[in-house]
Amino acid sequence: MQTDILIIGGGLTGIAAAYEIIKNSDLEVTLLQCGGGASPYIHGFCLPVGEDDSEELFYNDSMASGYQQSRPALVKRLCHDSLELPEYFRELGLEIDRNENGYQLIKSLGSSVARIAGIHNNTGPAMLSTLRKKLNASPNYREYRNFRALELIKTDDRVTGAYCYDKDADSFCAIGAKLTILATGGFGKLFPESTNSPDIGGDGCAMAYLAGAKMTDMEFIQFEPSAAVWPPELVGKSIITTMFYEGAVLRGSSGQRFMDRYSPDGECVSKDLLAKGICDEIRRNGATPHGGVWFDATAVPQALWEGVYKPYRSRYLNHGIDMTKEPVEIAPAAHTTCGGALIDENCRTGIPGLLACGEVTGGLHGANRLGGNAGLETMVFGRIAGQTALRNFDPSALPCRAEETQNRASDVDISNLAQSLQTLLRNHLGVIRTEAELSRGIAEIDKLLEQLGDHRGCYEKHRLYNDLLTARIAFVSALARKESIGCHCREDSIQETEVYRIIIQNKDGGFALSKESV
Repeated sequence: MQTDILIIGGGLTGIAAAYEIIKNSDLEVTLLQCGGGASPYIHGFCLPVGEDDSEELFYNDSMASGYQQSRPALVKRLCHDSLELPEYFRELGLEIDRNENGYQLIKSLGSSVARIAGIHNNTGPAMLSTLRKKLNASPNYREYRNFRALELIKTDDRVTGAYCYDKDADSFCAIGAKLTILATGGFGKLFPESTNSPDIGGDGCAMAYLAGAKMTDMEFIQFEPSAAVWPPELVGKSIITTMFYEGAVLRGSSGQRFMDRYSPDGECVSKDLLAKGICDEIRRNGATPHGGVWFDATAVPQALWEGVYKPYRSRYLNHGIDMTKEPVEIAPAAHTTCGGALIDENCRTGIPGLLACGEVTGGLHGANRLGGNAGLETMVFGRIAGQTALRNFDPSALPCRAEETQNRASDVDISNLAQSLQTLLRNHLGVIRTEAELSRGIAEIDKLLEQLGDHRGCYEKHRLYNDLLTARIAFVSALARKESIGCHCREDSIQETEVYRIIIQNKDGGFALSKESV
């Protein structure tokens, strides 16, 4: 199978990229989707259009939230292109929610002003549905829902396609492409406690790394502080933290409020500080019956429960819990991975034939993501990737040759090895880390890789190999950064004189680590 442009990832980032190409060219686009990713859960996105807001203020808030570790060119592009979205939505026949004062905006953690916009708290599904209808109407668009890319194929230092698994045929095939866009999302589901959907894994980062991309910011894993730990049906589902601006508070196991120990702003701080505060409270004073703390939103005004927060109340009411009258149990869970393949503001990776966009990339969020920027990133950089693909498309490029091989059964217990990976991530790469734990985690991953053995030709083993490789990159990056910053919290933190970003690259089959001054 061959195509002009191959897009790996069927979330909103990949779909937005595909639409830019299809609507502006007659190139053939093939998109691989293997699960819904995080896009169906995008409720809103940052839009700096409020009376007291501006592109400059949005930029400053984003840089501050990232602890100045973000790459300015990427943040500037995000903030600037966000202003194009109202017109983009209108062209698609969608309207951003409005009220009598203009756009209906709410304030996210880390923002100076209210700037979260949305479409009926259903932005992701609305966008996906609308764009897919337009794409499916094009004869130049093909979408495969049961193909999972596992490795990029290079010919003479250029990416020429991808090695994929076809679930329906239970076989492997090579899909050749003149240009490939990597849009697989992050790797948060590697953790046992995660807000991510089950289809999310380490494939994207592993593919980029093995192809020679520079990996950056891999130590910065944002834990959603307010993920449900009870009831069982809702475990991992997060509660929007904007409620803290509306009267919600956090309480320890005995009912006491505790975030005022960490900040004079109480719960109205960035997500990284909330996650650290919750973990510290549990370690100091114990947990609620199911291992968390209490999220008490009973003071949130009733009008908001009938409006913007209605989906959250309904979610719990379906299981016999009324959030307007009683607190619920939450704890931190892996949510957004801020690191990935380093790109420039045009989604170029530096590898011929390969662009990347969305959560599989690094450099935009720095040490901590500003609330609302994840949803915005999918649309802004998905569109940019599509536009860059059109400008950089080389019709003379030669795709890789097609091939097909049958899947072979695993000769090791994959479920046991995968569970071991989750356990070591929980124990050694959680919210709070130490040098000893990180070193132990790397050693244990190396043992798991040895036990896994040859992964080629076996789907289950190849998937786990990618997960192990991505986890190892994150561990190596976290071990190298000795000082706590943003989402990277070291219990044994030491003050470092150098301000830097970490880059890890595959060189001669090894992990080459370097530091770039900020």
